[in-house]
Amino acid sequence: MSTTCDHCGTAFVPVRDEDRYCCKGCECVAAMIRDSGNERFYDLRGNSRLDPVKGRPFENHDFGWLDAGIIKAEEDPKAGVATLDCSLEGLSCVACVWLVERLFEQHPGAVRAVSNPARGSLHLEWKPGECDVPAFAKELVSFGYTPAPATSSVRHDDHGLATRTGLCFAFALNAMGFSLPTYLGMSEDFEFASLFGLITFLSATLSMLVGGSWFIVRAWRALRLREIHIDLPISLGLVAAYAGSIVGWMSSVSGLLYFDFVCTFVFLMLGGRWLQTLAVEKNRRRIARRSPVPESVRRDGVMVAVADLRVGDGFEVEAGRAVPVASILQSDEAEFSLEWIRGESDAVAFRSGANLPAGAIVIGRSGVRVRALETWNESLLARLTAEVEPDRGSPALQRLLRIYLVVVILTGLGGFAWWLPVAGFGVALQVMISVFVVSCPCALGVAIPFADERASRLAAQLGAFVRNGALWGRLGKVRQIVFDKTGTLTLERPVLESRDQLAGLDDESAGALARLTAGSCHPVARSLIEGLGPRGQQLLSMHRADAPTETPGMGVSVEIDGDEWSLGRAGWRAEAESGTTVLSRSGIAVASFAFRDALRPDARSIRQWLSSRGFGLHILSGDHPAKVSELAAELGMDPDCAHGGLSPDEKAAWMEKIDRDDTLYLGDGANDSLAFDRAYVTGTPVADRSLLEKKADFFSLGDGLGWLPGLFEVARARSAGIRRAFGFTLIYNLAAVGFCLAGHMSPLLAAILMPISSVISITLAGTARVAAEGRSGKTSSAKNEACPNLPTLPDASTSAC
Repeated sequence: MSTTCDHCGTAFVPVRDEDRYCCKGCECVAAMIRDSGNERFYDLRGNSRLDPVKGRPFENHDFGWLDAGIIKAEEDPKAGVATLDCSLEGLSCVACVWLVERLFEQHPGAVRAVSNPARGSLHLEWKPGECDVPAFAKELVSFGYTPAPATSSVRHDDHGLATRTGLCFAFALNAMGFSLPTYLGMSEDFEFASLFGLITFLSATLSMLVGGSWFIVRAWRALRLREIHIDLPISLGLVAAYAGSIVGWMSSVSGLLYFDFVCTFVFLMLGGRWLQTLAVEKNRRRIARRSPVPESVRRDGVMVAVADLRVGDGFEVEAGRAVPVASILQSDEAEFSLEWIRGESDAVAFRSGANLPAGAIVIGRSGVRVRALETWNESLLARLTAEVEPDRGSPALQRLLRIYLVVVILTGLGGFAWWLPVAGFGVALQVMISVFVVSCPCALGVAIPFADERASRLAAQLGAFVRNGALWGRLGKVRQIVFDKTGTLTLERPVLESRDQLAGLDDESAGALARLTAGSCHPVARSLIEGLGPRGQQLLSMHRADAPTETPGMGVSVEIDGDEWSLGRAGWRAEAESGTTVLSRSGIAVASFAFRDALRPDARSIRQWLSSRGFGLHILSGDHPAKVSELAAELGMDPDCAHGGLSPDEKAAWMEKIDRDDTLYLGDGANDSLAFDRAYVTGTPVADRSLLEKKADFFSLGDGLGWLPGLFEVARARSAGIRRAFGFTLIYNLAAVGFCLAGHMSPLLAAILMPISSVISITLAGTARVAAEGRSGKTSSAKNEACPNLPTLPDASTSAC
């Protein structure tokens, strides 16, 4: 059975009955909040769900960027106050805002801190020279928040969408207010009638410039790429209504005055788009951690861009960063992780003179010196980290829009031709424009963004965060799922065979272990420091010691109060069982730790659920084939569908072979990047070293996979809502066009029908939303035992709206 984390509210499968937290990070932060007297945090949090903290408080963060920002802020203070803006990962709700502000207020010289969860931003103000801002940044990390340089993740074509929407709302109110007297019978010779008409015209003009241009530009871009976008019929309706209104205003034909319709329509369409992008952009800003791929390296004492490296250049790679190009190790022996590039979970020691593959990550405490064997453009890592946005549009939607546009245009021209000899040019033009106006997919233009935004929120409640709004239109077609092994089906780091080993250490031994593992990037050290949890962090703050000395491939040692403590392989400093990691004191073993690669807690039950729903399952991994076969057997998968020892290119070739626009790829390393570019849908569990979440359609932050069935269920519910809204839109358009062709459609009737149809469409889309919310609760409680409460998915042919 699953339970929920006491700190963040995330559903998880407990290993032991007494487990109250989904991860050691949440346990550590909860202890920090309790010990600092900030328990009100949980009252403010209420039922809100936070992001799992995971290993954030135990990470070794580099705040070098902060020093430059502080110097610049204190050189030019405003009214005696220095200011700094940055990003802040981990912000989720009002409780986070309260805690961050409270922590900052406790620092001498602090003026105020303003954080914004929607933007993932932090604004600091302090008295120059009186506040230790780096100390505050480190304190934030201990509470589960990661400061990072301020960045803007909003794409250029969405920039200012909220501002546009607000302005167009004001224009719409203005236009409706000054059009109402006309609808209520104001005579044309009223002294202010012309002024009211002028104000309505100016409001519509401003709406077209501010909001209408947004749709028109996007539609034009799509046409230049020979694509039909839903913005094209919207733009057609807007241009027809605005142009016709100008003709009607100049010729005093009231039947052509759609100025108020233009303003209202622009506002509703922009509001729908803003709603659609709001949740997606928030998810894009959730991750502030830097990529392990350095943008620049130190060459001959000078920082140079990796793109400027030449063959034969000697340069330095910092601890925790990836070697950007294939190189020769010039330093003494050092340890590297190849998990990110090859999928191998074990650390590898390289001696001086050894060839290092691009993407090998330095996991020691100190950097290394290497010599480049290739340029950045020749590097495999350059290909893997390139941000490729493949064309993932819907061919079915393209065909539907083409047919829709042809029918609307022919119907409008047909109505014009029919009425021209009967009633003259003015009436014929009114009929044609009214067809273009009411046929505009305004209902879907609001209902689809509404359904997408609600689906993204439901997915976030389940633990999956959507980055690409096009995900929902494709997820219903998925019939095959491809998993990477290391870090995707398994946890990112090895786990202790017995968790009681750490609890049994006395404070002196636990403090020494914390000192030996703190700040290390080694997977075993990370597992141990997280296992110590809040106890380890408290012991670190109480005792100081020299930095540990590393012996690559063997272990680390440090002198504390005259005793030499060491942590390393059995037989290095103390004898112990082979294959274990030994903590020793002056050559005497104090404790030994055995580790294993562990499946994510609910991997077996999720595999059962997916298989029972008819999904084809595959494993593509760079790890040793024997390990991959063992994991497939543990999951109960067909061994013929599990492939190990694959290079990034071989993974990509496999994806090209099996994908028929129906494959979801789940991976987390750089060696999955090329396969990502060829998959129909992509997702990643975010680990410590960020990369693929920048390319994925969605990402998750928890340790489990329990969100996966719920994600398909939300997609099914969203598609059902869209089908309902589409059916209503079809009926509405047929009826409205009939009124137009009969010559009965007036600007007033169009202005009334358009918002009503939008509300009805939203309501129909919301019917499926309610069903999805009801099942999301079942999803949380059904993450174990193959998630029996989730219904069977419909066929792809009926769920690919």
